[in-house]
Amino acid sequence: MKRFMKKILIPIDGSESSKKGLEMGLSIAESAGASVTVLEVIEEFGPLPGYYEAPPANVNRVKWVSEQRFEKVHDPLDKTKVKWDRRVEEGYAAETIVRIAEEGKYDLIVIGSRGMNFLGRFLLGSVSDRVVHHAPCSVLVVR
Repeated sequence: MKRFMKKILIPIDGSESSKKGLEMGLSIAESAGASVTVLEVIEEFGPLPGYYEAPPANVNRVKWVSEQRFEKVHDPLDKTKVKWDRRVEEGYAAETIVRIAEEGKYDLIVIGSRGMNFLGRFLLGSVSDRVVHHAPCSVLVVR
């Protein structure tokens, strides 16, 4: 019997919603025998002040924000037996998620329904909504 799902992409942004998406994605991966890529997209203009400390001088902003995001959601990864890797990209969230899903030939994207970046949602629309409409594979939006 051929496995339907081999690769699952799980974008995270440090929000509670993305943590729920991560937990759901890991559960599906465990059941399906799939591997997982945890994707963090660091946007040039975000996140809004107050979500993360400002990086110290001479520190890479992308790495700094990524570490703070990952710190908020890594617990499920510490407890799973699912094979996973982590990827950090800089760019616009929805476009980057769709591009990575296409390039990596992922079978499923599991994404939280609401991220941390209110300004981005207000100006550009929901990241999860854009991913649903443009992804090359199935998308599960977790509330």
